[in-house]
Amino acid sequence: MKKVLLAAALLLLTKLNYAQDLVKKIPANAFTVATIKGDNVFKLMFVKDFNESFVGKKLLTETSKSLDKTFSSIEDFGINLEKNMYYFNQLTDSISYNCFLIPLKDATKFENLINDKDKKIKKDGDVRTMILPDSTSIIKWNNSMMYFVTGSIKSSFFADSAKSARYGIKDIRYQNSYDDLTDSAMVTVDSTYATTAEPVLVEVTDVPPPIIQKEQIQKKAAIKQTSKKKTTKFKKKVKNSKGKKGVSKTVKAPKVKVIDEPIVQEIPVDSAMMASQNPYGDEQYDEYQKERAEQDAKKKQLAFVWMTAQADKIFNSSYESIESNKSYSASLDNKAIAELWVASLQDVYNSVAPEFGTYGKTGLMQGYGSLGAKLFMDDKSFRISTGITLAKDQADAYKKIMDRKMNKKFLKYVNSEKAIGFMGYSIDTKAYLEEFPKLMKQTYGAFLGRNMEEEIELGTDLFSLLLDEEAVSEVVKGDALFVINGLNTKDVTYTSYEYDDDYNQKEVTKTKQETLPDFLFMFSSEDNRLMNKLIKYGMHKNYVSLKNNIYKIEEKKSPVDIYFMIKDGIVFFGNSIVEMESISDNTFKPAITKAHRTLLAKNNFSFLFNAKNLVGKVPTEEIGGEETAKKFNETLGKMGNVYMKSNPIKGNVVSADISAEISNGHENALKYLFSLIENASK
Repeated sequence: MKKVLLAAALLLLTKLNYAQDLVKKIPANAFTVATIKGDNVFKLMFVKDFNESFVGKKLLTETSKSLDKTFSSIEDFGINLEKNMYYFNQLTDSISYNCFLIPLKDATKFENLINDKDKKIKKDGDVRTMILPDSTSIIKWNNSMMYFVTGSIKSSFFADSAKSARYGIKDIRYQNSYDDLTDSAMVTVDSTYATTAEPVLVEVTDVPPPIIQKEQIQKKAAIKQTSKKKTTKFKKKVKNSKGKKGVSKTVKAPKVKVIDEPIVQEIPVDSAMMASQNPYGDEQYDEYQKERAEQDAKKKQLAFVWMTAQADKIFNSSYESIESNKSYSASLDNKAIAELWVASLQDVYNSVAPEFGTYGKTGLMQGYGSLGAKLFMDDKSFRISTGITLAKDQADAYKKIMDRKMNKKFLKYVNSEKAIGFMGYSIDTKAYLEEFPKLMKQTYGAFLGRNMEEEIELGTDLFSLLLDEEAVSEVVKGDALFVINGLNTKDVTYTSYEYDDDYNQKEVTKTKQETLPDFLFMFSSEDNRLMNKLIKYGMHKNYVSLKNNIYKIEEKKSPVDIYFMIKDGIVFFGNSIVEMESISDNTFKPAITKAHRTLLAKNNFSFLFNAKNLVGKVPTEEIGGEETAKKFNETLGKMGNVYMKSNPIKGNVVSADISAEISNGHENALKYLFSLIENASK
């Protein structure tokens, strides 16, 4: 009986603690939710340790300085560090809300962060509200939580005249208003410059107009609105055939037409010139600025009204929370110290697409569902795990494409002891070429429009017809490995130019030192007929030379020599002749670790960076001198290996992990990360 009561008490306590979690305040229609789990964070580092760390001291010092107060601990901020903190985003067709929910342990301490709080804080029972300057954001809090919200109006919403009229807002555009002016106005010949931001090219078909000096430009231009075209006249003194001055007479203004070909004289026009010649320019622009400011003020006021209502709802209303979303609940992991969840990449894209105009019509995110990312830290490493939910058809396509493992022969040419890093991938080329047209149609079909469906279908069929997927997959199997084995400094010649006292140009050949990677790249190929034809052609044109079964690309402008060869169904490229010769004569000594072998062999994509093997390899002068180089190498020396790998597709979820090992002498990943930050900042 005691055990039953104890279990019931624990269950009740758990539910009470869970009920206090602010996740219940996040609406069910939130698009994005990010969480920092304070309890898990401060299990890795006590508050006292954080305060004494480099990051903690910096935070406290800067906060004390900016608020002109003294803070000795992050607990002085009044935040409950043992609870979860949240950021969430809500997207609508008219406004986007960015919101923060922070648990409070001591509301009084939190209020002490605010200068002149008596003037800024409005109280309503136990709820306090502060409006940030310019009414762009709102902060509300009570004794247990603080809520911050800022809203961003979507311009595409008010570009719709029907929607904007509902709120008494007009879409103001200066260009439209000016076009109306020029369409209905006649400008005299003295207004030589067209009012446009770019030069206008004109061809004179009658008498060329006189060149008008700046001081001769009339101060006022006669602008008349008329529905009929009228010929503008001007007075000009002409000379008779004997060169004598004649009387003034009125002649027709020269006809002007726009042409595509350039002419002798091109007159640039800017807004300042327009305003100086058009007496109505300043007034027109001032009126535009005034109207625009009025409409922007209305939008800002509307955004403030919406933010206020949204903040009030968070504090005073009951509604369905994000907990009811199965995708969100499934993404959670109790061991993570931070989490990110996005409801649907496709829905997010559809929401923001109107802002991109025509380009927003593409289906770039079609078929992509929710995104989840989690950060883990323990005593061995820290790891970021990500996953994206795909539509069934898309998931099936990727399963076919990723149904291949890397050629195990590649592993014979990896030396873990000296490799700075490597990157490997493996896909099924045949499956990729078969699925590629479908994926392209899915992504870009919407951009071309529904009326282009037959053309798109024809294009995808033509692509499949022209390519023999089976044949291509024999030439390029779809797996490859790129390895960087070190850095080498080499003298490189380049062409520069010098000038004598008379500014005569002279070509000069100079030499400089460059640090270049020592790399090896390989990919599988079972059909070398095309490759052999290319080699034969290259040798005939003296682009390629051959020595001891190793080919060299003869390119004088290249800063590095490139060698290649074909052996055992593998095409090798590299810039180390010694390494290529050892592969050719079977004297290469592999030294790959078990962990690296597993990483490459079991994943479609993998990446490694070994920081320690880079220590001292980068020349001092290339990273800012001795002091900078010393800090750079010290930081590298304290880093462990950094890995990245893809995971097998499970169901309709494709995922990948990024992780970094902790070097010896550190208690856990968080303290290790703080030590790296401190070392890099010294």
